[in-house]
Amino acid sequence: MLAATIIWSVNVVVVKLALTDSGPFTYSAVRYVLGGLALCGLARWLEGPLVRPRGTDAWLIAAAALTGVLINQASFAGALALTNPDNVAMISGTTPLLVAGWLAWRGWEHFGARVWAGLGLGLAGLALVVGAGACGWTSWLVVVVALGNPLGWAVYLLLLPRLLGRYRPLTLAALVTVVGAVMLVPFGAVEAVARHPHVTWSWLGLLAYSGLAAVALATWLYLPGVRSLGPARTIVYSYLQPFLTVVAAGVLIGEPVLPLQLLGGAIMLVGVVWGRPRPRPLVVGQEPSAVARLPGRAFGDTVRP
Repeated sequence: MLAATIIWSVNVVVVKLALTDSGPFTYSAVRYVLGGLALCGLARWLEGPLVRPRGTDAWLIAAAALTGVLINQASFAGALALTNPDNVAMISGTTPLLVAGWLAWRGWEHFGARVWAGLGLGLAGLALVVGAGACGWTSWLVVVVALGNPLGWAVYLLLLPRLLGRYRPLTLAALVTVVGAVMLVPFGAVEAVARHPHVTWSWLGLLAYSGLAAVALATWLYLPGVRSLGPARTIVYSYLQPFLTVVAAGVLIGEPVLPLQLLGGAIMLVGVVWGRPRPRPLVVGQEPSAVARLPGRAFGDTVRP
């Protein structure tokens, strides 16, 4: 899980560099096609032939691809084209807040005062991160675009427990990635016609990292963690991503970081770590299949027979 988080943190800077020679949709489409093909090969090699999803599973995989790939990546790459990597990474760190807020609103989880205090601190940190960059409507419009990234990822995480019990991790990752790549390709093709990508050896190197490491390898590392630990515990590692991205941006491209942005990121980190919901314990003697059907378990441990 830590290795996947580090790979994704560095990828924020890698994509920012790659977008100087191509449009955001074009780059996202190509890297997901590359990553999807790599995952298909890995899944077939390690887990056997890919299983064709049917019925409800097909719709769930399409929904996971729509939120976890199309919406997530369109927002991610689009925001990176408009602002610096630090802001995008810190806004992406609101995923735990969105997941907890959704579960509370639906009545699937009941949180105490400590959790809500943590959520409030996280939102205050986000306001500092955003407000410290620049003033005006344009800056807040960028924030609206960037918020699609954590929102899409939050929905994706809530969908995963329904599928991981029936598919092996690499097979599921390959299916979701390929379907998401198919969704991205039309947007990338239209953008490529208007803005031809400038293909260089350095751009191809960045693409290889984004496709093979950030899509294929990181997903291979991440999904078994979600299956074993559940979304509530795996999402903790996303708290590290904003700060790891800040470090990567400073080391690789010399990106300046304002003091208020660092303060906002620190407050956000304290808020989400302090206020994160604890997984509910499994009652001895309770049937695993029954517990797995509870909506609230999507944010707790993944239960397997």
